Amino acid sequence: MRNKIDTFRKYARIYWLYFVQYWKSRLVYKKDFLLGALGQTVSVAVSISFLTLVFTQIETLQGWTFNEMLFLSGFGGMVIFIQNMFLFNITRLGENYIISGDMDRFLLRPLNPLFQVYADDVHDNNLPKIIANFALVIYAGTKIGLNLGLVELVYAASAMVSGILVVASIYLVFSTTAFWTGTSRSAIWLIFRISNFRKYPIGIFGVVIQALLVTLIPLAFASFFPVSFLLGKEGFHTWKLVTPFVGPVFYFLAYRFWKYGLSNYSSTGS
Repeated sequence: MRNKIDTFRKYARIYWLYFVQYWKSRLVYKKDFLLGALGQTVSVAVSISFLTLVFTQIETLQGWTFNEMLFLSGFGGMVIFIQNMFLFNITRLGENYIISGDMDRFLLRPLNPLFQVYADDVHDNNLPKIIANFALVIYAGTKIGLNLGLVELVYAASAMVSGILVVASIYLVFSTTAFWTGTSRSAIWLIFRISNFRKYPIGIFGVVIQALLVTLIPLAFASFFPVSFLLGKEGFHTWKLVTPFVGPVFYFLAYRFWKYGLSNYSSTGS
């Protein structure tokens, strides 16, 4: 147990050094960062505007009110964009590391190769989206009159961490296929588009899509199920209860697949 704690501290310290160096280089170009932040904020505003337009035509969507939909969108958005900020670099595995041969330098260092891929870049363009979606959750929760007790707060925190791991496991599995194909960009783009489904109640989709969002691309555990629990929605009782535990299980399985893919890696020799 002591060794595991020491290892965690070691990796946390190293990641912090990576993180600080990244921001030092990133903020050299302050105007570029600010313009990017503005663009991402506009993107969130456009998404909310579309949802507002939908609710000018209807009062509820599958029993969900406008403010409940905002809460759903904000919670799922925080999960997605926190993951995208810190763990999205794995999607560049094929093009940036395997084909170029840069994966070799990670294997020569006394650090976990997956950790190094993650830490090699921070997608800071997600920061404005995280802030905007957090504000959306606070605003919608206030409008709904949501009053969470200790149990609900613990559930919300654990479900968010679990949701981040769920999304990370999806990207990890599809990115790992690059060890055989050299690239996984097309599959990653498909997942990126499907991630927009997190903004809506799962019941509005057909059976096939619902099954997809619970199994192969289990985004329902990153937004719909935990938010349904927090808002006291009926149905899916079992899925809601297991949500905080799903993320670690999915990520463990994804990591095992990563280890198998890594064992099949052969250097380009470049």
